[in-house]
Amino acid sequence: MKSSASRYILPEARERVVELVAKEQYIPAIKLVREVTGLGLKEAKEYVDGMKGEVFARQVPPEVQGKVRALLAEGKVKPAAALVRVEAGLGRQAAKDYVDAVRQGLVHAPSLDGGGMLSDRVRAFKHAGDYESAVAMVCAETGMGRDEAARFVEALR
Repeated sequence: MKSSASRYILPEARERVVELVAKEQYIPAIKLVREVTGLGLKEAKEYVDGMKGEVFARQVPPEVQGKVRALLAEGKVKPAAALVRVEAGLGRQAAKDYVDAVRQGLVHAPSLDGGGMLSDRVRAFKHAGDYESAVAMVCAETGMGRDEAARFVEALR
């Protein structure tokens, strides 16, 4: 069994993973995560997949993020991805990955205060009855595994 310390990634390595994800170089990003954490292929892929929303959200202006959420609320997934491609200049796969991350709750809505603390955003999902999005957010923003993130979410009141 791997120690919980192997689930965390040093800031320097995390920034390199962010750079690779931003360039849509997912395989090298997964390899790097595996190398620096000792995680298995599946867990490293989940970590990188969880970062896609965060990374691509940096490139999508807040007003576009709002329009994407409105389209998704209407069930218009393909138009949401097309909007991201046009307005944010992301490639086809990056736009799809961003929209998927928004749908999965991995990207929090932009706000004037920068989004607030992770615990507050997680509580909001939890109180709305969206436990899976709460867990996914914790995984994406901390690098925790699913079980550890679930314990974190359960511990919040």
